[in-house]
Amino acid sequence: MLAPGRPAYKADVLLRASRAAPIALALALALPRTAWAGVEPGTPTRTLEVRDAGDTLVARVVVRSTVQSQLHLAPGRYRVLDAATGTVEEIEVDASGILVLGGDRAAPRVAPTSVVRAAPEPASTSAARTSSRPRKWTRWGAPLFATFIPGLGHGVAGRPGPGFGIFAGAAGLLFGSIALGRANDGREGATRGDAGRSVARETARELAFVAFTDTLALLWIGQIADAWVVATGHRVRGRIDHVVSLGFTRSTAVGIRPGEPAIDRYDDWTIQLLGQVAPRVLFGLADLGVHLGPRGQVSVQGGLRVAVRAVQRDRFWLVPAAGLILQGTSGRSSVPPIEGGAAERERGRFAAVPYLQLEHRIFVLDRLSLDVTPRFSVPLGTRYYGRGAAIPRWAPTFELAVGPTVYF
Repeated sequence: MLAPGRPAYKADVLLRASRAAPIALALALALPRTAWAGVEPGTPTRTLEVRDAGDTLVARVVVRSTVQSQLHLAPGRYRVLDAATGTVEEIEVDASGILVLGGDRAAPRVAPTSVVRAAPEPASTSAARTSSRPRKWTRWGAPLFATFIPGLGHGVAGRPGPGFGIFAGAAGLLFGSIALGRANDGREGATRGDAGRSVARETARELAFVAFTDTLALLWIGQIADAWVVATGHRVRGRIDHVVSLGFTRSTAVGIRPGEPAIDRYDDWTIQLLGQVAPRVLFGLADLGVHLGPRGQVSVQGGLRVAVRAVQRDRFWLVPAAGLILQGTSGRSSVPPIEGGAAERERGRFAAVPYLQLEHRIFVLDRLSLDVTPRFSVPLGTRYYGRGAAIPRWAPTFELAVGPTVYF
């Protein structure tokens, strides 16, 4: 049962509520504008990742370009990664422990500042992270140790697992290369009644020797560079703004030769110097080398190459290229027909070798890449190599070229 006068009380409350509704609505519309007065509508945001010297994620913060955020951290060196652009900035946090993110840090703080505090870590986790953080001397010590013993640089930098794997891989490749090299008997088939090894078996041995030695060389160079990357926490990005690149290449073909064994390996050690004449376009001298043959024979070669970066990523480039090798070979002295007679000398030779190739460039440092390049060529004249080896003209040749390239 309602008390006397209750309807009149309810009507009075409703009347007062209806009068206060416009005031509440005005406050509701005004409060957001006051809280975001320093941020214009539609202001873009960025996601920033903060990592310590050990590349451990400390915090992930979403900031606006007009608002500065403060992150409270332990003093030390940190890297700030912008997820959208991929840019990395190294920042030193002083004793105050305050890292300012977002906004224009050089300008006065006209916008409101939000404070973001990292969650406190357990004492055991913080101590473990401090003990695993690479020491300063490992910046030069890690690559130095890796130069002499593969994998030791990673162990010094606090990565014993990958270091052991690198050491085991390098040891296996080294002993495999020695075994394959010693399996080649130069007297094979020279004895009466000795037919020699089969062509398929000798071809497999030569191809395996090329694969083992090339992989060992690339692994040795790459793990030295990666030891420095691990010790410093640097993010590798290939230098697309370079002016000149200098490369050292070993290109190898396996083919038929006269005599026994019937299969031989044709090695070509060369240098190339290419300039970036336009964005993504490389042009310059290539395949510069000298070959020494028997009885004073010398072959000098060089050529031109043009290449285009078809695929360009931070640590990988795919570069199709075309070139022309020009080779001149001096004549060699022949054996005198009789004792005391005059030895005749052969005439010199000239050859041109056009080719196409597809370069796979893997960056281990910003200015250093390891290149793996399949090549197809057709010599228009006899092409000479070291040790008197030669490929006749019009012989289609498949080669595998590997080596490092430095960018300036």
